[in-house]
Amino acid sequence: MGAVVVSVGARTPIGLSAEQTALLYRAGFPAMASAPLADARGEPVIMCSLPTLDPRLTGAARAAWLAAPALDEALRGLGGAGRGLAAELCVTVDEHLDEAEAGAIAGSLRHAARAHGMELPAPLMARGEAGAAVALGPKLDALRERRLDALVWGGAHSDHDPAVIARLARSGLLFAPDNLDARIPGEAAAFAVLVRPDTARQLRLAAIAEIAGVGTGMERARPDNDESAWEAQGLPAALREAARGLGDERRRAGWLLTDLTFEMRRIQEWQAVMIRARRLLCEPYAVDSPAQRIGYLGAAALPLAVVLAAEAWAGGYAPSPVALAFAGSDTGARGALSLAQPAP
Repeated sequence: MGAVVVSVGARTPIGLSAEQTALLYRAGFPAMASAPLADARGEPVIMCSLPTLDPRLTGAARAAWLAAPALDEALRGLGGAGRGLAAELCVTVDEHLDEAEAGAIAGSLRHAARAHGMELPAPLMARGEAGAAVALGPKLDALRERRLDALVWGGAHSDHDPAVIARLARSGLLFAPDNLDARIPGEAAAFAVLVRPDTARQLRLAAIAEIAGVGTGMERARPDNDESAWEAQGLPAALREAARGLGDERRRAGWLLTDLTFEMRRIQEWQAVMIRARRLLCEPYAVDSPAQRIGYLGAAALPLAVVLAAEAWAGGYAPSPVALAFAGSDTGARGALSLAQPAP
């Protein structure tokens, strides 16, 4: 068995908590609106942003303002049980942030942890959408080998930044009514607290999800080349590796949580993967792609998938007791998780 999730937290354009986000996402609540940012033609950008944040707050500072309350919510769920645990912080940030910007996010998170009596060491800062999976694998090993009692794992992302909007526009990835093969800019932060099953029992914390396995892979097709997305070798490899953590080959996923936007290269990749990964899947073949409704999730994609799965299992409305989640970076890196509903 992998690690179990005992608490989650989130901040998204549709929710100030994990529960709000999950319930409003389930209800189909949209987040798209005109933003106080303009494209190269001077037209308002369509994006999904948290309306309670100051619109003048941008970039890494905005990501930090999203991340700190999401982490605070996740640690509040421990009810003080985190004091004295050998815990580490592993947070994924966007690839374009420099070291100073990533350090500012880390500082805000360590400050938020101190309010709960937890002095987390300097965090592991992973990069990009798939970075959350790449960084998680070794940390799960540390949990299993008892070198670590708890892992506070998550990610933060924000496209609410003129420089990011300009870069998306230059690359042709900025969503507009006349450009559908693109991304709807978004922002989000999500965190989960992971422990061993025996640690959860000792602390009298209920397991709300299990992370059974992690997988990674590399695709050749990227936004900056002409490689065929139909080749799709990296994502199937990542999914198969993650699914091995489920143990029994007959234990299949009926639910998929993706980071898919409206980019055709990623849609084509996924169509190829659906055929190659069919032995991992079962009915009802439910697919959720939050980025198509609440905006691009970036570094928060995989942590938010865990939050949505955990909340759905806790609330009794999940379509399947087993799920697969995946995300892909523009570098070609792919990351996948196998998730399961804990036994009662």
